Amino acid sequence: MDGLHHDDAPQARFPFDPIYKALCCHRQTVADMLRGYLAEPAGPLGRDLVDALDLGTLSKLSMEWVTREFRLRRGDQVWRVAFTPAARKRGYPAFMLVNLEFQSRRDGYMALRFLEQGAELYRELRAHGALEEGDPCPVLCILLHNGRSPWTAATAAAELVPLPAALGCVPETPPGMIAFYPWGYFPIDFVAHRATPHVPGSVVSMMIGIEFARGRGDLVGPLWDTARNLEDEELRDTVARWLRRLDEKYNLNLPGLEDLLEMEDKTVLTSRLDETLEGWRRDARAEGLEQGLVQQRAMLARLTALRFGGEVADRVAALLEGVGNPERLTAAGELIVSAETGTELTERLAESA
Repeated sequence: MDGLHHDDAPQARFPFDPIYKALCCHRQTVADMLRGYLAEPAGPLGRDLVDALDLGTLSKLSMEWVTREFRLRRGDQVWRVAFTPAARKRGYPAFMLVNLEFQSRRDGYMALRFLEQGAELYRELRAHGALEEGDPCPVLCILLHNGRSPWTAATAAAELVPLPAALGCVPETPPGMIAFYPWGYFPIDFVAHRATPHVPGSVVSMMIGIEFARGRGDLVGPLWDTARNLEDEELRDTVARWLRRLDEKYNLNLPGLEDLLEMEDKTVLTSRLDETLEGWRRDARAEGLEQGLVQQRAMLARLTALRFGGEVADRVAALLEGVGNPERLTAAGELIVSAETGTELTERLAESA
């Protein structure tokens, strides 16, 4: 496999399709976003605010409603999470909403979309008695962006409707509130995190790693590390079934994939997932070693051609073909440098074979 992506060719990639949304439909994934990407220093939220949340209460809400204009609206995902009793005693509200949107392409009006959705969320909560008039209910707005270019759209509605200076000073956004309705949203931009080391057990980190994988070696690391560290069995099952889409998309020809995905017993499936991914990791290491050996043999042939000409280089390439011991190739390089003639070189290489 030459790689998942090539710099000189259009890069095949996933849109935010149901597979991605399925991975984000699990409590562990949303908790990972809050702790690893939204909390300081990676994001705008204070660590004390995230620590005040009872992440075990994360629950996904229905995101289909009829607007006051009788239009059916569907959002991506909204989650409800309660603050801990101790945090509520310190003045935190009862719960917070997390409005999660997915984008593959730039949308210059994303801030206005979040603003509109926030207003409709409040109307729905009050219409169903889930929120009384005056009750505080912060809505945290998060955008997951997996495009190849950095996210450059405005992250606050005020940036899209700037007020003239003659109308007076525009109030600044309260510190730490930039990602909350009605002020704006916070983008988790995959391209901005592409060089960040993979975090075992983090599904978001796994998605970023796979988006920018260039070969099997890049692919199996995030998969293996994440699958090994997932505690949620249903999430592990979702990850396993994502492999099928990866295989279909990139024609990876991953050994054992069909047998793995046809298993109905989830316990056995996740156990076999560990075994299969470990096998792929070994294959990736072997592929990397072999590629290095091929490059080393080619370099030795070029060095021989520079010293003794193309004919001797062809004989040396034939003698070194299939040599898989790095120490033998290093010794061959020393012979190329020290030999007086091409005949001496090929004879000594033949003797050491």
